[in-house]
Amino acid sequence: IDPKSEVLYPLITTMNAPSSTASNVNNDMFDTPLAPLNNSHKFFLANIDFQTTAPQLKSYFAQFGNVNHVKLIPHHSDGGDSIGGGKQAQKHKGYGFLFMMDHESALAVESYVNAFPNNKIEMMGRRDVLVKRHDEQRRSNVGRGNDGGVD
Repeated sequence: IDPKSEVLYPLITTMNAPSSTASNVNNDMFDTPLAPLNNSHKFFLANIDFQTTAPQLKSYFAQFGNVNHVKLIPHHSDGGDSIGGGKQAQKHKGYGFLFMMDHESALAVESYVNAFPNNKIEMMGRRDVLVKRHDEQRRSNVGRGNDGGVD
């Protein structure tokens, strides 16, 4: 592996994974990456239906090419520890990340969503789902902080 590449290993998956007692819930929010995660193939997804699972999203985006990984951001219960707790299903916050396997697959997703106003598509019965390259998301936040100027 080239040490200069922007490859992320799936550590976040193992770090955030609940104990084995809740492994069936865990599978609905993220899957196991098929390869190291590459930020240049990463998309931010928002306004996802709360009932949608990572395997469903992976299946949907497979029409554009090879999907490496989907991760939905979990919604932690208010104050309670969901690790090893009851059998209540853990829900996600309605946003997450999509990693396509290769450049061609990422370009296919990008070409599709760019045809829609503001990159908001209708997906799996949900309108206005935002699909945007993750690096574009970070660039759009540059300069929004306190720049020390006069109010």
